[in-house]
Amino acid sequence: MSDEGSRAGAVADANEEAVRAWDTVLYERWKSNRAVFVGALDEVTEDVFQLFPPPVGGRCIDVGCGFGETTQRLAGLVGPDGFALGTDSSPRFIEDARSEADEAGVANIAFEVADAQTAAWGGGFDYAFSRMGTQFFAAPVPAMRAIRAALKPGGRLAKLCWRRKDDSPLWAETEQVVQEFLSRPEEYDADTCGPGPFSLGNPETTRGILEASGFEDIELHPRDFDYFMGADMDEAIDSLLAIGPGAELVRLNGEAGERKRPEIVEALRDHYAKWEQADGSIVGRGAIWIVGAVNPASA
Repeated sequence: MSDEGSRAGAVADANEEAVRAWDTVLYERWKSNRAVFVGALDEVTEDVFQLFPPPVGGRCIDVGCGFGETTQRLAGLVGPDGFALGTDSSPRFIEDARSEADEAGVANIAFEVADAQTAAWGGGFDYAFSRMGTQFFAAPVPAMRAIRAALKPGGRLAKLCWRRKDDSPLWAETEQVVQEFLSRPEEYDADTCGPGPFSLGNPETTRGILEASGFEDIELHPRDFDYFMGADMDEAIDSLLAIGPGAELVRLNGEAGERKRPEIVEALRDHYAKWEQADGSIVGRGAIWIVGAVNPASA
């Protein structure tokens, strides 16, 4: 494995709370429910690579790479003459990503801890990718400008982000069920994940951020898809109460939220019985944007 990349810059002050959340409780919850959270997005991730393929032999940067599954995929797509750099603001995710790439024997790959709002990657990349990693920036325009600055003139951005929450019934309906038992407290001790997963759901917002960041040839392709929630109801409920708007509502309520958890679990079990498949798995519906843009050739 290449030793290129270790840590780029510091965490922006406005992102410190979100980074703490992703490096502690959300890291643990994501890891415990990884099979669901990653597997559910495999198909739409491949759709991105079909629509906007990275160049063979090219250099790629993967922003918000998590455990590095997509970074390893990029390394395979560009081939042995190419290179993929995975970045994430959470040191624990990066530690695991490095370990897993080492175990897989991937040579043309590296990882670094980086906050896009403060990172300076230079302009040597042909392709920038992100799977749900650009939704949590406190200041999205500076972050997207840094990503554009990482690209060569004419370089391609391709990413996935959630559409509006109400477009994805599994997130919207879970929150509605939890709201029958809990409301968002005015004060809480738990760290939140910043602007949240649906901050780019409005297409005008996403397009405006990219335009303000200097990108051109911006494309937004809506995609509705079957979202695998779990192999059975227990796994589905575990994942729904791990990460997402309903899960955060429980977490922010602290001990009061935990006292309500058994009732919430039963309510979710009843609510999602209609989504149970013949094999016992639970399949919902999700809605994402596949986003493409280009760093101007004159940049």
